[in-house]
Amino acid sequence: MGYDFDEYEVLGEEGWPESLPRDAKTDEAREELLKFFDENAERVYYLKQLEVFFEKQFFHWITAKAVNELIEEGFLGKEEVPLRKGTSLKFVFSKGLRYYKRQINKCTKVIRKYSSPTIAIACGRQAEILFFNALTNRGFLSKGQDVNEYGGKKWTETEHDLDFIIEKDNITYGCEVKNRWDYIERDELAIKLKMCGLLGIKPLFIMRHSPKSYNWEIIQRGGYAMIFETQVYPFGQKELVEKIKEVLGLPVDCPRAIPEGIIDRFLKWHKRNITV
Repeated sequence: MGYDFDEYEVLGEEGWPESLPRDAKTDEAREELLKFFDENAERVYYLKQLEVFFEKQFFHWITAKAVNELIEEGFLGKEEVPLRKGTSLKFVFSKGLRYYKRQINKCTKVIRKYSSPTIAIACGRQAEILFFNALTNRGFLSKGQDVNEYGGKKWTETEHDLDFIIEKDNITYGCEVKNRWDYIERDELAIKLKMCGLLGIKPLFIMRHSPKSYNWEIIQRGGYAMIFETQVYPFGQKELVEKIKEVLGLPVDCPRAIPEGIIDRFLKWHKRNITV
């Protein structure tokens, strides 16, 4: 399946945290955010940017919840800027910061470039190609791309398909690649896991980042969550990648190939699962 552009990847999940019970981790996130803004009192940040910065400590929705609470209680200032029709960016900053408009304008220009549907689709496709090549170069055989059937069985419950299916040592994997700031949608995760179960193959989710709870579900289904952290861009977007690093400090790159270590870890896990 091709890359689906999602506005939430740009905006952050402002609406989602309000529908979830308050987690005790929110208080820890609040403390870390207050320290962060105290040390970066002259900078502005947008919500998704903060979610990525703190994702090794907190789920995205925890960071978003903490940010929203700090805004409501007056500890942080905010400014919303239109992105496209019906969407906007939420910028946050220390309450005492006076001159923030220029920074917001600079950040918004970069975000508009990388969040365009054309760039988003290209990034998604580039990651699929690089991971497909990395795995087939390590001895995995392709059993199809953009597919919803395997071994005489076909998924018909929805119109979803898998990015590709590969096989090695008589173990077959249904692969889904997500090269985005946001997590895979919860419903899509459930569908793809169910699809792999129907087709009788192991799920291999290749994601920039994912919450541990999602990864655990994948493991429980006999699968593997391959996390690569740095968002992948096509070779021709080097200038944009450098601008994203400079202005937003987000983890991005234009790699010619996937780092060997990422594939090595998966191969080590794969070998432990070979039936002797």
